[in-house]
Amino acid sequence: MAYTWMLRPDYRTPPAPAGEAVPAGPWRHADNGQVMNGVYERFLPGRRIEVVAIWYGYVLSRCDGPRMPRFTSPLVSAWNPVLAQGLTAGPKAPSPYRDERWSDRWIAEALLYGRKPFGVFTLPVEEAMRWFTRSGGTALVYRAQHTGEGLVRVVAGLSEPYGRLFDVDALIADYRRALPGDLGEEEAEALAAHRTSSPALGYVLRDDAEGSFRRAPLSVRGLTLGYPPHETAARILAEKGARIGV
Repeated sequence: MAYTWMLRPDYRTPPAPAGEAVPAGPWRHADNGQVMNGVYERFLPGRRIEVVAIWYGYVLSRCDGPRMPRFTSPLVSAWNPVLAQGLTAGPKAPSPYRDERWSDRWIAEALLYGRKPFGVFTLPVEEAMRWFTRSGGTALVYRAQHTGEGLVRVVAGLSEPYGRLFDVDALIADYRRALPGDLGEEEAEALAAHRTSSPALGYVLRDDAEGSFRRAPLSVRGLTLGYPPHETAARILAEKGARIGV
């Protein structure tokens, strides 16, 4: 049985290059042969879903994880981990990243425009100062450090509580369904405990904020970064050597 790829429109999708300077990658639409560009998903047996993020025919990420159909959010996207980390199809493969600071600039913009709830980025001093000005009047809270190399490192997050930013109940239900037994309950409890906190309060303003973030449960870290929960659940299952819940 063939499982059809479905395009999920997402305004984060980097535009395809103009002209013919960059050769198109191998991924094409089966029906018309056009180059694929965007986030595509297909349902697999066993309540699984496979999601690929493709730029101009090149697969920048691919994940097979449990379906988590209840939860959606404009702050969450398959592009968030790709573009924030500068993932590519290979060391020499074409990519949308124009320079070494591209992903940092993308994170900074994504935070301003409500495409990510939390992020860390490093920019040249002048660019960072402009970002600080633009962030005024938003719900962002940040901490900044001048590195002494003409760069400023910024940790920023939204001040609204998780329970207002996200449908936490839907996400908890999805994790309980996706993860077996105690694994699902552990992540559900962690998410419920964060309901009244916020990305800013938990992982920007507190002492040892970044250390606290590294120690947070995977479900919380994934949500805070705006990563798709099926990817986070797949990682949890892989680390525990477990199977999708039944």
